[in-house]
Amino acid sequence: MRAFLLYLTALILIYIYNGRICPFVSNLPSWQIGLLVLVVLGGAYLVRTLCYITVVFKQRLDVQAKMVGWMDFALFFAAGLSMVGFYSIVHGFPLIESGSKVLMGTLAIGFFVSIDLALEHSRKVMQMARRMEWTYALPQYYYPITTKFFLFGTITVLLFASLVVAVVTRDLYLLSEMEGHVSRAHIVLARKSILIDIIFIMMVLIGFTLNLLYSYSLNLRMLFESQTGILERVSKGDMDDFVPVMSSDEFGIIAGHTNSMITGLRDRIRMMEGLKVASEMQQALFPKKRTDFAGVDIAATSLFSDETGGDFFDFLENLGPEKNEMVVVLGDVTGHGIGAALLMASTRAYLRMQAEYQYSPGVLLSNTNRLLAYDSYGTGRFVTLFCLHISGGDNLIKWASAGHDPAIIFNGETSEFRDLKARGLPLGVMPETEYEEVCCDALCSGEVMLIGTDGIWEAMDANGQMYGKDRLKEVIRKNYDKTSAEILHAVAEAVRGFQNGEPQLDDITVVVLKAD
Repeated sequence: MRAFLLYLTALILIYIYNGRICPFVSNLPSWQIGLLVLVVLGGAYLVRTLCYITVVFKQRLDVQAKMVGWMDFALFFAAGLSMVGFYSIVHGFPLIESGSKVLMGTLAIGFFVSIDLALEHSRKVMQMARRMEWTYALPQYYYPITTKFFLFGTITVLLFASLVVAVVTRDLYLLSEMEGHVSRAHIVLARKSILIDIIFIMMVLIGFTLNLLYSYSLNLRMLFESQTGILERVSKGDMDDFVPVMSSDEFGIIAGHTNSMITGLRDRIRMMEGLKVASEMQQALFPKKRTDFAGVDIAATSLFSDETGGDFFDFLENLGPEKNEMVVVLGDVTGHGIGAALLMASTRAYLRMQAEYQYSPGVLLSNTNRLLAYDSYGTGRFVTLFCLHISGGDNLIKWASAGHDPAIIFNGETSEFRDLKARGLPLGVMPETEYEEVCCDALCSGEVMLIGTDGIWEAMDANGQMYGKDRLKEVIRKNYDKTSAEILHAVAEAVRGFQNGEPQLDDITVVVLKAD
């Protein structure tokens, strides 16, 4: 319907234009001018209807609007050539003085009509794109809106200037035909005619321009609503839809990047959900209840820097013939994330499996290392681990280390620290590594032992200064007379206070044992 109305409007305007502005043509009877315009534009409209149904609808949706625009402009060009040919062949009108002006006016009106109909078809495509599968990738070609407006404004100004020149030259031609019989009345009449024709041209161009701006604003509103509608759903957590990329300008670029963002958010959410499950499973691997061991008060915690971590601790209880022995293990896997969590779970499983048969620290680490090396050898990943064996009643201890920092023991009566050192490579580095087992020592009454990972003493403040072991020892010294849980809490608070809001860069795991 819109195409019919625009073609009808174009018919009327071309009829008026030819009858008033084109030299020679304006001398013909009005019915003859109107009949020719009717036949030519009516034929163009019939051809358009046929091509629209048989050709345009068979093309891809993303090229249909452009094809409609070029098709209508070509039809108006053909209509202009047909009128020029008719006037030239039948009436012998000159091509320059008459034919060029007929063609120019027809192309000027066809320019506006073709753009308007292309915009209208683009709106139809937008409506269809919302209901079907569409392209969501970035547009292959980029045509900025500013460039489009610049070209449209430039062409409109050139058309106006050309038509004004045509009006002036028409009246100058008429005056020149009068030779020496030009009177003041003729000049006044020519001036009035030029003014009327210029006003007519201005009104036509302004009307078409306003119509195109309104039509384009409808397209922009549809693009904007499509974009904001999807973004609003995304803000509410609904990421089932994408924004159809329906233009090659800034809106197309924004739509393409929005779709990339939605895809990234989908992947991020899937990853977060996977990490959440992994975190829950990893937390389930830690001891679920407070460990009770005769003569020793024990507390432990592990604080991950990410959703999953590589630190872990475990208590292998009820060992030995009298079920009064226990092995405490604390480990640190290189890296963070899922990979570290998987290696941590494997290490824990191998330790527990070996402890069923052999729980001496040195042998336990050697056998676990042999199994773990099959999984991690050559990957660059390894596990540092401290393994402590403690006997019930007398609190005798022996230990082994797989490249881990030594445990710290503080004696409150002497106010002295001692380290439980042992040599050994990290687990998973060399398959046949044997681990040194150190024996024997005892955890005397009131002594405090702390086993931790480097996330404690390597914690940094805003100035990049590390927390260090000296500060850790000072916290132990000030709180040694408290319970193991209170000492553990004091250490965690001291590290957190030192960081003063800075992000935790590494996992922090602490096990505190205090002899009763």
